Amino acid sequence: MKRVKKTVSLLLAVMMLVLVGCGGSSSKPAASQPSESTGSQSTPEASTDYKIAILYTDASQGEEPVRAYEKLKAQYGDKIVGAVIPNNESEALMSTALSLVSDPKVKALLVFQEPVGTVAAVDACREIRPDILYAAGVIAEDPVIASEAFDVMLNPNQIKLGELIIKLAQNMGTKTFVHYSFPRHMAMALLSSRRDVMEDTCKELGIEFINATAPDPMGDAGVSGTQQFILEDIPKKVAEYGKDTAFFGTNTAMMDVIVKGVVENGGILPSTCDPSPFQGFISGLGISIPGDRSSDPQYAVEQIKAALAAKNMSGRLATWPVASSSLYFYSIYEYACQWAEGKITQKTDINAMQGIMTEVGSKMAGTNVTIYLEPYELQGKTYDTYFAFMMDYLVL
Repeated sequence: MKRVKKTVSLLLAVMMLVLVGCGGSSSKPAASQPSESTGSQSTPEASTDYKIAILYTDASQGEEPVRAYEKLKAQYGDKIVGAVIPNNESEALMSTALSLVSDPKVKALLVFQEPVGTVAAVDACREIRPDILYAAGVIAEDPVIASEAFDVMLNPNQIKLGELIIKLAQNMGTKTFVHYSFPRHMAMALLSSRRDVMEDTCKELGIEFINATAPDPMGDAGVSGTQQFILEDIPKKVAEYGKDTAFFGTNTAMMDVIVKGVVENGGILPSTCDPSPFQGFISGLGISIPGDRSSDPQYAVEQIKAALAAKNMSGRLATWPVASSSLYFYSIYEYACQWAEGKITQKTDINAMQGIMTEVGSKMAGTNVTIYLEPYELQGKTYDTYFAFMMDYLVL
């Protein structure tokens, strides 16, 4: 049985042989050479005969990326090649990524949601395919490192959302704000910075901030242990601090039970971790969505509002009008296609992404949606390849 290679250099050597076997030539120069800037301006030859490679998380980290991939695959067939991201296996992630980009027809590698270890995999891929576009949605690794690997990164504007969510919570009547997370997430610069902004904003507005540590769903207790803790802790917090207590969690696996716990105990939920009508609400409220409406945010919002009204919880929960994960998934895919076809001539083009996201978001919502898109900033540094987005919240 073939053993996984133990070094990057050996992996690269093997993949170079694969490239030659697939029609590449060792004597022909690459379409572009590696550059110090990930925003290298290499424009591919305009063509419709290309493929887009996609790495995506499995359903344990949320169903929306899986549904988005399946929808695109059903629509475009062999134009898309993809694989599920191996959990906690950096070596397997690298070999999977290298295998995908070994196909000379692949013009872009897209990663949803980007886990720790992806930067090393992308760096290895660039050694053999510097010509293709590298893009990611939702970043786990430090932006300083990730921004050097990807040409385009798209993520909710977590830092500004930290402030916006607290202000929204105050408008919804919040007196106490409970932030659930765990050490692994708080070791991530983006999530810890957002937590700090939330805490500072709470102090400014006179809201008590509670930093609550939950079990890591990827730890020994697993997802079930995390969910059981949340279900038991929310009623305790409401009993201690009152019904004007808002809750927020940093992990997808928490969302169903946070929605359930908040509704059953009369708390407040200003946002889920990836704002969406589908994240946590459908399962947490026990709503049944017909298969043909499973990706319809307008229908989901109607059902959620009706369910909350029946429980006298109208105005106590909020979300975005469209699924953030589906929005960045479809937008990055469309961006990659336009780049492969020569319609976008620079690998890093925030204006092109702005137009694509506005069109995609409005189509999803069935109404005009304003997307606020800007380069990400952290500690005085601007990351030009990192596009941070927001939109207005919908109080349910």
